[in-house]
Amino acid sequence: MNATAIRQGISYVTNSKGEKTALQLDLTNVAVQEIVEDLMDTLDAVERRGEPTRPFEDVKNEILASRGL
Repeated sequence: MNATAIRQGISYVTNSKGEKTALQLDLTNVAVQEIVEDLMDTLDAVERRGEPTRPFEDVKNEILASRGL
């Protein structure tokens, strides 16, 4: 992914005064898709920041036990 490829997939929408009012993303552009996916993953992490956590080993053992392993 390079900056030029990303820039080609991003356009600003402006009003009659030339002020930027929105951002248009070309989701057929793979580089832009990756940036959007990263943004959404980051937002998910921020939203879940205060949730309780469980140790990985507990989750792993629970999954293995449910599969009879």
